[in-house]
Amino acid sequence: MDIQVTAFGAVTGLIIAIILIFIKTPPVYGLFIGALAGGLIGGASLAETIELMINGAQDMVTAILRILAAGILAGVLIETGGAESIARTIINKIGETKALFALALATMILTTVGVFIKSLDRVELA
Repeated sequence: MDIQVTAFGAVTGLIIAIILIFIKTPPVYGLFIGALAGGLIGGASLAETIELMINGAQDMVTAILRILAAGILAGVLIETGGAESIARTIINKIGETKALFALALATMILTTVGVFIKSLDRVELA
């Protein structure tokens, strides 16, 4: 079933959410109320609006988990000294004259995990 909401409804919902956040409503409530109002104003029924909101939230979960995983990994590597150890090893192998390249290489290695997690997102397990 393809649910459609008008552009007017979507923009109105966004404006409502922004206004609510500006008047110090907690962002979760502001976004929820704005999405609900936008769907209803945009021509969707209450059930369709809630279905759109649930599907949208489900689509965001994988992205949020990737960001959290990358942040946790970065935090652990910094706290344990792993990041510094990786950077020093690369600098020792490449040399201090190419420290900028070593920094870029260390960053690439540390962020590869995020790309790997993103690629797992597309793999369907049986």
